[in-house]
Amino acid sequence: MKNSYKYFVSYYISLANKHPFILLLAYLIIAIIGFQVAISNIKIDTDLASLLPEDTDSVRALELSEDRIGAIDYFTIAIESKTGNRAAIIKLQDQLKERIEAEWPEATWVQIDRNTEFFRKHALYYLHKKDLLELKYCLEDELVSQSAKKMPGLVNLLDDDDSSDEKNLDNWYSEDIPKRMGLPSQVCRSFNDFFDEQKKQGSTSGTIRKIDKYSDRLISAEGDIGVVLVKLTEPSTNIDFAKIALERNKQLVASLNPTQIDPGVKVEVVGAYRKFMEIDAIARDGKTATIISVTLVLILLFLFFRSPKTIVIVFLPLIFSASLTMGIVALTYGRLTVLTIFILALLVGMGIDYSIHLFGRINQELRLGCDLQKAMFRSINETGRALLAAATTTVASMLVLLFGHFEGFREFGVVASFGLVACATSSILILPPLIFALQKTRPINYNDYAEEDKKAAETTGTSRLFKKVAAASFGLTIAVVAMLSVYAPDTQFEYDIRNIMSPATEIPIDFMRAIGKDSGTAPAIIIGEDLEQMREVHDYLLEKMVVEKDKDLKSFLTYFTFVPPMEEQLKRQKVIRQIRRILQKKALKDVDGQKGQLIEELTKMTNAQPFDHTNLPDWAKRIVTESNGDTGHIGHIYVEVDEYNVYSGQEFQDNYGRLNFKGKWVPIASSRFILSDVVRMVKSDGLRLLIIVSIVLLIILFIFSKKLKDTLILFSVMAIGGLWTAGIMGLLDIRISLYNIIVIPVILGVGIDGAIHLYHKFKSSDNINMASLLSTTGLTISISSITTMAGFMGLLFVEHKGLQTIGQLGTIGIATSWLAVMLLLPFLLPFAKKKITIPGWISSPFAKDTNN
Repeated sequence: MKNSYKYFVSYYISLANKHPFILLLAYLIIAIIGFQVAISNIKIDTDLASLLPEDTDSVRALELSEDRIGAIDYFTIAIESKTGNRAAIIKLQDQLKERIEAEWPEATWVQIDRNTEFFRKHALYYLHKKDLLELKYCLEDELVSQSAKKMPGLVNLLDDDDSSDEKNLDNWYSEDIPKRMGLPSQVCRSFNDFFDEQKKQGSTSGTIRKIDKYSDRLISAEGDIGVVLVKLTEPSTNIDFAKIALERNKQLVASLNPTQIDPGVKVEVVGAYRKFMEIDAIARDGKTATIISVTLVLILLFLFFRSPKTIVIVFLPLIFSASLTMGIVALTYGRLTVLTIFILALLVGMGIDYSIHLFGRINQELRLGCDLQKAMFRSINETGRALLAAATTTVASMLVLLFGHFEGFREFGVVASFGLVACATSSILILPPLIFALQKTRPINYNDYAEEDKKAAETTGTSRLFKKVAAASFGLTIAVVAMLSVYAPDTQFEYDIRNIMSPATEIPIDFMRAIGKDSGTAPAIIIGEDLEQMREVHDYLLEKMVVEKDKDLKSFLTYFTFVPPMEEQLKRQKVIRQIRRILQKKALKDVDGQKGQLIEELTKMTNAQPFDHTNLPDWAKRIVTESNGDTGHIGHIYVEVDEYNVYSGQEFQDNYGRLNFKGKWVPIASSRFILSDVVRMVKSDGLRLLIIVSIVLLIILFIFSKKLKDTLILFSVMAIGGLWTAGIMGLLDIRISLYNIIVIPVILGVGIDGAIHLYHKFKSSDNINMASLLSTTGLTISISSITTMAGFMGLLFVEHKGLQTIGQLGTIGIATSWLAVMLLLPFLLPFAKKKITIPGWISSPFAKDTNN
């Protein structure tokens, strides 16, 4: 195997020397093809559901709900008038509704109100029999009272009755009645407006608030915010469709010129379809981070090498590998997710390391007097092995992610592995023809440095002063780590997604005040089998909300919310007829004033007949009707949880994620559950994968070094860097999130690379002092570490908070790993010189070729 590797290296270098331009042209064509494939096929996908396994309950429920009712989110347009101009909001609602219905074929329906007239007319059929009987008794008492006024002889008799605890017509209605019925918040509000008790003014007189034709509009009580709800044919997760919808709305609003109606008005899309702005922001930030990272790396390369030619040599392989990687990603996944969108910025920092190390070694060999072909052979034969070892550790740490359950980890592991393998191989394949081509056009003479570098390289031993410095550095590092480790347990997981979102997703208008506090535009969807099962669900949720007073359950809507069971309606109808007979008594017909108005309205209500769903207003029908026309097998749940707090969402999911009735599960679909499951899986995989990565790296280091002692030396450096990182995170309150957790295996894999290069150079050189080692290989390690940090630092300057945390953790992790290598290894490496070998049957593909 060793001879085959040497033969390939020798043959390829000879070929690169003879035909450098042909090889470079071939690589250029491959890069162009990869780039074209990438820009033609890669899309940005921020749908978290696609990052979960397909058999996850929340994913299956969401897919089932979309199959049965289509898009579960509404395209929501919010209108805000800073002057509280209710008339302006009404006018804009009308105009938007008219134009969308006429011009948007993808709009299934448009809603600007929730007409509650039907529910007011049929109000008595929604009252429980107990409430109806109480109303009946109140009317009977009122009838006796009114009759007594016409028959003075009964007055003394009535005065003797103890009726202090009795309810009368003035106070029979209470605000909790519609809630106990399970009615929607809009209907509850309408009832409470209709039967306003004026308790705040201390009055117990029942009054009737005048209901105008705009009372049921989706407008806040203050009259400053209105909403237009649109059901579109495609869900908000269809990014291309969402983008078109947002653009069409923008043009529509511009054509209406709303500021002419009200100079202080603002019209914005809010809710789920606004997520496209998040996608747009992530895509924009991904490009920004890549540009910044590339710029920083180029600046650093110029500062380090002071030669445009050198920058071209180390940077061109990176461009090739990036194009190749994106082409492969386009052909395999066809997308970039929230976890892979920054892959180019990451490759800019990580991928260039291989070129820097290899070119640095070639540079050293040339300065020592070797001719170019020999210098290249020795560099690839020696440093190439270390590069492959370093690449193996990094790629292995990425591939360990395949053992995770979270699909986002698995996909990132594959994509990152593609990129790292491409970077490592392209540095070995492209550097020889590139250097030969440049040397033929503009040669560089290294003979001036030969004597000086030879003396430095041949110096043996390590000075006492350097030993003392190395020991002091070791002691200081351990002390700092010990102090920082105190803060490591303070590192927490980020549950508030507002801290990892793009500012583009911030809601510009508090539109929920117009929808209703017990409602929303993104409910959890109950997916039942039949009416019997939904009856059980309804009764269960009603008990949870009314009897148990579950503080998290705001409201729910099912078929039986709108249509009481027919047997119940018929029972109530009997009492309603009795109430009607009482209301028809002449003594009550002559009552005037507010009480007379109430009696008049109650009389109208008694004319209503039992009904089914076909009699409901359209907005209510839509809530319980599926795409195929089936009615009654679905419902909505609205909860009182912080939609941005994942922990609250997990509690909601634990309580209502799956309901069990008679041994059958009733699935509940919600985007909150998707986020909850993502966080659960990320946290579950995180610790387990960290352990697996550590074990895999230990094994690779053992195979590479062939000595347990050397393995422990290298691994301890990585561990110290990790503890340092955890301590700094705890100290600065930098939290682990579903974004930056992916960086941890990257830090471990990349962080050990410097130790491998320094160890390999130390072990492969019989006569080298530590100062010389640090001034050559150590300098190369420093340059590659700083450029890797530059790759992550590009993410510090983007707007998306989640991507920023990736930059923070990546920069800190690589910096601490580099410091651990530079401060610890000079002290520990001399201990690796002792000959304590492992059994001879273990061989290493990365071992030094002693025949060279």
